Formats: sequence, structure tokens, C-alpha cells
Amino acid sequence: MEAGLFLAALLLSCTPIRTSPMSADVCTLQQIMKDKVSYTTGKTVSGCVSRSTVGRPQEVHVLQVKMEKMGHFQLSMSSAGRTTPPERKVLFVIICDKSCRVTVHSADLHPTFVSNNMVSGVIRNMSSAFEHISDELLVQRVKEHYEGITSFTKLENPNHIHFRVGEDASSPEDCIVQSGFSARRYLQTEFLVQEVKGCTSPTAKKGKEAHILHVQQGPEETSSQPVEVKVNVVCPEAKLLQDLKILLILQSQPNVTWNIDTQRTVSIMASGKYWITIFPSKALDENVLPDNEQGLISLARERGFDDIASYTDIPSATHVTLELHRCEPEVKTPPPTPAQHPETVNIVQAFFSLSRPWKCMDDSIEIVMLKTTLQGLNVHVTDITLQDPHCRAEQNKTHFVLKRYLGDCHTKLERGSQAKNKLILTLASSLEKVEVPLECKLPQELQLQLYQTQDFKWPSTTVLEVNKAAYVQVSFRAEIAQTHLKVEECSLQAAGEEPQQLLIQPVTALSQAVTVLKPTEATLGRELHRFSFVYSLAGGGPFPPCAILSCRVTLPFNDSTVERKLEVTLQDTRPPPSSLGIEAVVGITFAAFLIGTLLTAALWCIYSHTRPMAKMQPVSTNAPASESSSPSHSVGSTQSTPCSSSSMA
Repeated sequence: MEAGLFLAALLLSCTPIRTSPMSADVCTLQQIMKDKVSYTTGKTVSGCVSRSTVGRPQEVHVLQVKMEKMGHFQLSMSSAGRTTPPERKVLFVIICDKSCRVTVHSADLHPTFVSNNMVSGVIRNMSSAFEHISDELLVQRVKEHYEGITSFTKLENPNHIHFRVGEDASSPEDCIVQSGFSARRYLQTEFLVQEVKGCTSPTAKKGKEAHILHVQQGPEETSSQPVEVKVNVVCPEAKLLQDLKILLILQSQPNVTWNIDTQRTVSIMASGKYWITIFPSKALDENVLPDNEQGLISLARERGFDDIASYTDIPSATHVTLELHRCEPEVKTPPPTPAQHPETVNIVQAFFSLSRPWKCMDDSIEIVMLKTTLQGLNVHVTDITLQDPHCRAEQNKTHFVLKRYLGDCHTKLERGSQAKNKLILTLASSLEKVEVPLECKLPQELQLQLYQTQDFKWPSTTVLEVNKAAYVQVSFRAEIAQTHLKVEECSLQAAGEEPQQLLIQPVTALSQAVTVLKPTEATLGRELHRFSFVYSLAGGGPFPPCAILSCRVTLPFNDSTVERKLEVTLQDTRPPPSSLGIEAVVGITFAAFLIGTLLTAALWCIYSHTRPMAKMQPVSTNAPASESSSPSHSVGSTQSTPCSSSSMA
């Protein structure tokens, strides 16, 4: 796949250019809903910085946010690179022109907030003197009220603000507001593109689509780090589309470079030099591209991509993420044969709709049906499947049983918490197939699951293997669009061990045996947090039979703290006591040889000393000549060994 990805980019210039009447068609861009484009930038609507708080009791940062509608955004703060003492106080003044809610992630910081809206439970504790005034007047009043101002930033419709606190003594004395101010030294903001547009053609081939990003970098960004472009193809509710050809066109100033991260084979045309993440040492040369909308669209069509799946204008960016929602087409199940016995079909449908033998778990659907119940209806069912005929229930003498992953079997998710599918029942009497709608609500609660492989492959387990990596997933599903969980801590308490072993605190591993994994895209309508750890027995003590894995999480939409526990069985994977090695075998063999040699020598010595004595024994003079004619025969008759006794007998 890596080689294919590289060759797609390298050989794109060899692709023949197609000319057709369609090339001259005008593409009228219209809003599309299936794709999501986000970008991160340090550019603001307006802003300024000053050193007027240096030497003062606290830093003072002002965020003025304009929201087109009531909304919610994240504010993450860090002190990376901060030169001031860590105990220095930090004050944030947050002003929203409309009702908005801010969820704060402050790591090891403990800032103070004042706001005219809700910020992590702080509600309307700011003077109205800071509202409905110009930027310059706002800066002046804040400076007078708090005896200084460190920064002022104005943003529109942010999704996530990453703010690095700290002061810069080289900043101007006065905070002079500038339009289009670049705050990249202390702030990066993630925005969701409100309107992703595209256009297509009736002759467009399915599975071939072009995506055009037109990034208009400012002078301060053009000579800095490459623009990071990430292309994600997702399908959380079904099977991911495999046969998909993508053309990615990246347009900006010629000296803008690109770093492209994708796991799919993508053809690339870029206005500047670019790298592909899996081949970081191979820089690919730029293309000469048009600098206008219709010119870029025509270029894509000349390359055979009539489907302009997205065209996005981005003002300025350091990171761009393109998320494409692409699923395999739904396999149409043949319609049931016309019912020869409609009353029987009605009875079966009514019974299943009332009994609802299914149950929706966090990541699976389970169906358990007692056969005798069906026999009581005078109905014999020979087979039960879901909408995907490959998802077939297993059956024994008493039950039909089916358990499948929620993302399989053409199960659809609605509003992130409602699962829909169909039961297809085959009747023995007529081989008719009866459809029964299957709907159930998914649990909206904190889930804690343990896996034994790093791909978190379903199903989960309750067995924790000692001295091997275990993978933990904390998830939550809610009907609201974003929950943004905050994992306070996770720990492991083995039976008989004190105290409990802390594994993580907010996004921080507490041991070299623990790894906090990168944030994961939401799947099956759930927000996911993952980490791995290795549990080892300390001190060689007795092996505990079980342990309790627990995680405590804060739910930001109601500021409540929830704890979930999972009892796991410990399984010893340590190797058994080692068997004898080759050295031991050689030693034992040599010792046996030596002992055998000594015994043989001892026996020979005894034999050699006893034999002369036997010769000196007196011999009877009247013994028959036949008994004394052979000395060897005399010796043989007086020595008794198993071998000689058996031969003489």
C-alpha cells in the first residue's frame, strides 16, 4: 500500500489529460453534508500582546468570541515553554456575544475565569462594562481594571482553542489591536468549515472523486513549517468503502510546502513541494496549478475526475483535516417471497415485535430466542439472520443465539444512540422469509473495556495477562454532538495488594509501563479514550486471582463525575520453571560416565584380588578327571551372575 501511495503521487504527471465537452462545463458549487473539513491556524480576527503584566501579580488574557449561533467550544491550556514560575496566577476574561458554553482542559494549571457566559460552572461574574464595546476600548478597560493585560484575542466560531500561557518581556508595552493578528506564538485554533461545497456531473464515474483545498497563507506562514494535511476515510456505522480513487489538489503560494498524512492511495497535485508521511525523506516536486476556482476544477476534470467531491477555501492554516464519510453500498436483501399464509406472517411479526428477543449493548447486538416459544405458536422457524444474510444466528437444541458487532450486518445508527436493523426469519412450512423491524436504544453510559490486542478488536475481554500489554478503552455515548470527556484517573487494584496502582491521570501516564494512546476518532457514536499498560507482580509475592480496573471521568455537559469498575481475572503468562539446559545435561552425562567408570574399576579390582585366592583352594585328589580338567569350568561353576546362571540352566 505504501508503495502504491508513493507511485500514485510520483506518476500523476504521466496521467493522460482527457479532453471532452464536459471539460468546458461550468461547475456550480453547492453545499454538501457528508464530508467534514477542519483546519488549525494561529490567525485571529484581531488581537494584540503586551508586557504590561510582567512583574504584576497575575497574567491577564482576554478571549472575545463571536458565535453565529448558540454554541460550545473547547479551551485547552498548557504551560509548555513558559519561563515564569509555575505558581504564577493566570486570569482569563472570556466574552461571548451570544450564549455559549466553554469546556476547559487546564492540565496542571489552575486559572481563574471571569465571563459573561458559562465557563466550567462559572456563570455571569463579569461586569457589564466589558460588553458591547469596541476592541480598543475593551483592551483599555481590562488593562485599567486588572492593572495590565497580557494578550487580547478575538475569534469567530472556534471549535477548539489551544492556548499556551506565559508572558514575553519583548512584547510591546501597550496592547495595540491589529486586524488579522497572528497569535501563533501562544494560540492555535481549530475551526470546522461551516460550508463544504462540491459539484458533480451525470457522467462522473463512481469511486473517483477530487478534493480541492485552496489555502491562502499569510506572509508569516509561507516560510515556516509545512502545512500538515490529513485525509481520513471513515464509515463508523458500516463497512468502509475499499474501491475509492482520490485526487487531492493543494493550492497555495508557491513557497508553501505540504506534509500529507493518509492511509489510502491518493493521487496528489500540489502548488509547492510536498512530502508523504510514510516517505518523509522523499520530497516531491510541485506542479504549476491555476490560482482560481474554475481553473482548479477544470484541472481535476482533465485528469478524469468529474466528481468534485469537495472544494474548500481556507484563509490560513498549519493543519488541515479532510474527513470523508464513505461506506460500501448496502447489499440489497432479496425481498421476501409473497406470503402464502398471511395470517401466519402477521402472527410471527406481532410476536417478535412484542417479545423483542434482542438487546443492544454498547458495541454489539444480542439475540436469544427460545425455540419452544415459537412452537407454541404452531410456527417452525428454520433460520434467523439480520439484514446481512451472513449474520446468521447459531442454534442448539433449545435456542437461537446471535451476537454481532454493532458496526457489522448493515446496522444503522441514528442520532448516535438508536440502532436499526431487520430480523429475517425463514419459515419451515413454506420457506417464506418474514421481515421484523429491529430497533433498540443504545446505552448512554460510561463504558470501560479491556482488550488484548492493540487494534482493540471486538469482542472485549475480562482476562488480564500478567507481564503482557493490555489495552483499555473508556467510552461514552450521548445524544448531544460533543461530550468531550475528561478522564480524571484510572487505577488497578489487585486482590490482596495495597495500595491501588494508579495508571493515568488527565492524559498523563504515571509509569513507564503505561502509554496514553493518541486520541481516536469517534466510532459507533462514542467518544473514545485509550491507553495501554503492563501489569507485573512486584516482589515475587503470591499470584492474586483477580483485580479491579477502575476509571473516573468527568462529564462536561453536567460537570458530574462518574466512576466505572471492571473486575478482571489475572492470567499468569510467566514461563514455567525452566527445564534442564544443555549444560546441565552434559554435566549429568559426564557424572554418570565417571561414576560408571569408577564402579567398573572397583569391580575389576575386586575380581582381580579374589581370583588368585580361588586358585589356591585345595583340590580333592579323588575328584573325577572330568571335573578338574578345565580350570575355567571350575571358576564358572563358583561365580554366580544373572547372565551365567541363565546360560548354565
